[in-house]
Amino acid sequence: MAGLELVRGDETGALTDPKQWSRPEIYNATRAGQSRMMQKPQPTHMNALKRLCHYVLVGTPNRGLVLHPDRAWGGSKTHKFCIRGHADSNYAANTDDRRSVSGGTTFLENRPVIRGATQKFVTLSVTEAETAVGVTCAQDMMYVYQILVSLELSVELPMVLEIDNKGAVDMANIWSVLGGRTRHMEVRMHFLHELKDQGLLIVKHIAGKDNEADIFTKNTPSSVFLKHIPKFVGCDEYMEGKDNTA
Repeated sequence: MAGLELVRGDETGALTDPKQWSRPEIYNATRAGQSRMMQKPQPTHMNALKRLCHYVLVGTPNRGLVLHPDRAWGGSKTHKFCIRGHADSNYAANTDDRRSVSGGTTFLENRPVIRGATQKFVTLSVTEAETAVGVTCAQDMMYVYQILVSLELSVELPMVLEIDNKGAVDMANIWSVLGGRTRHMEVRMHFLHELKDQGLLIVKHIAGKDNEADIFTKNTPSSVFLKHIPKFVGCDEYMEGKDNTA
């Protein structure tokens, strides 16, 4: 089994940089299916790794992250840049420590510039997990906002953060729901409330099927996967009538 571990370590390591920087669509497959299985790999894990490597190196070698804004900028400082965020989580998905998986994505001019990761703490409900990734995504949006402002550029306000959990959206927009079973979440909620009161951010609900961040939190059906990856890799030569899901 030592040889299997060595091969898996080399191949999984080779996929780490692409999933982070150039192949965002393999993020969940590498995180959930490969990296967490390196301790005690089994033949089934090796087969899954081979399939993933074949998808990246043979099936879609020319695919990669596309950073092409929807609008042209002529250099005017009156141009208002659009920053938005989508947040999603897979509650208690990590069976080792029951941490939830975050799938927050920050878009600048409709192109992804920051993506989230596994949550660093255990949440006690689906709503709390969704709120946690929402706060992280809001922080990333504020980071992009501060960079643009420091360059004396304008940003369209309020920025829009979309979450597919109604409870998290309601708590971000209604002060009165705090208390009781949500009391331990107050700090995060106050952060979102302050951004809303300052006119910097609003939180809206988005249907789960329309949330691109979904592909970063779980293995989705082919139809969902193929629907969302153009937001990250563009419409390439592999998408015409072919199923190249990882």
